[in-house]
Amino acid sequence: MYAKQKLSPSSPRAAVFLCLFLAIDFLYAPTPSRADSLEDAARSLARKVASILSPREGASISIRNLSSLSFEQISILTRVIEGELQSREHNVSHDDSSLVSLRLTFSENLTGILEIGELVENGQSRFSLERATLATIPSGGFTSRKFTLAKELVWKQESHILDLKFLSPAAEKPERMAVLSQNALSFHENKETGWSLLKAFPIPRSGPQSRDPRGQLFQSNENGRARLVATFPGLGCFVDLSVPLDSATLECTSNQGEELVGLSLLTAGPYLVDNAAKWSSSGNAFTGEIYGENGYRLKIAPFYSAAFLGLKPRNSKMFLIAAGIDGRVHLLDNGDKELREFTGWGSELTTILSDCDDSWHVLTSERTDWTENDKVTMYKFEEPAALSFEQSIELSGPVLSLGSEQVPLVGDRQGSRSGGIAVVQNVKTGEYEAYRISMACGR
Repeated sequence: MYAKQKLSPSSPRAAVFLCLFLAIDFLYAPTPSRADSLEDAARSLARKVASILSPREGASISIRNLSSLSFEQISILTRVIEGELQSREHNVSHDDSSLVSLRLTFSENLTGILEIGELVENGQSRFSLERATLATIPSGGFTSRKFTLAKELVWKQESHILDLKFLSPAAEKPERMAVLSQNALSFHENKETGWSLLKAFPIPRSGPQSRDPRGQLFQSNENGRARLVATFPGLGCFVDLSVPLDSATLECTSNQGEELVGLSLLTAGPYLVDNAAKWSSSGNAFTGEIYGENGYRLKIAPFYSAAFLGLKPRNSKMFLIAAGIDGRVHLLDNGDKELREFTGWGSELTTILSDCDDSWHVLTSERTDWTENDKVTMYKFEEPAALSFEQSIELSGPVLSLGSEQVPLVGDRQGSRSGGIAVVQNVKTGEYEAYRISMACGR
């Protein structure tokens, strides 16, 4: 069990009630007079919400999209609702600074779109809703591709999986991957019958084993020779990938006495970023010290996981998102200026660059109990500092780590995989499982 703050979720009765509310409303309610457009329905919904709020009372907004509306369409409707509320002197925010929470849900059936506003104050909920016909959904200027968040069980074993990385692009055959455990680094090849073990290297250990093991795999280039590096708090190991595995060896060095004890490389989706974070002495979190090339140093609040996003070829602008040990997620610019703060997320996150729409997304775990199934939720990132809920997918147990599925060599931007790897412990079997989380594109 990790020492992280994984809190029990709130009662599922609210979610069940919302589902029943949607079903009953769609199936049995009489057909109301429908709004002329989605924007009109959004304005009408905002007016209903405003009538419930006290004069000048503010609300924090969260979005849930259960419809086929695109991210751009949801953004437009959200801005319409915000504008209507602000015109009635109600402040709107996207954090939990307000005592009142406005949860916007966009759903649909075969005949229309349903916009639901749920106001929550002191644990009490009040619903307002509006309908609009599908025929009136604005289509001009919206060209984003639909996609589905998908999961694929890649590997499972009895011992704790610390990290798993594919060593080649998906199109390259045969596929190879590396699996890092607390006491071994193993290499596998995907054959017609499934994954087959190529070689396993035992990792030298001394002293008591940590009950909260952490470790990471990444690739580096040393004098033109590709290396697979396994890094732990206080220990670093590497395998030379430029020689056949049969003749390769694992070399490990303790770095307990060095300044950079057990550094973990930070990534930006499929890109390897030359910035590293320093593990704390306990090994289950990071101190907040970040090291980069040319003597770059950055100090932020301690965190459990972090990743960069926003980076694209010919664009050096980056943002850092970190799951702090304070239970909040912090979005920062590439200095240390905090742009946004989010609550209610889990302690594990990573970023991906979508092949579907060439945009950045954040994958994050939920705040669940260690005895329950977890979810990975995806948010879309847009400048300036905007994150919008898109989809969630349930896994077989608590998420222990999230990371990129392949970390390329420094400077290698071609053919890399764009998904994430979620490691969970199955609550039924006790086994450790690694899932590939990806976006299945479509029209």
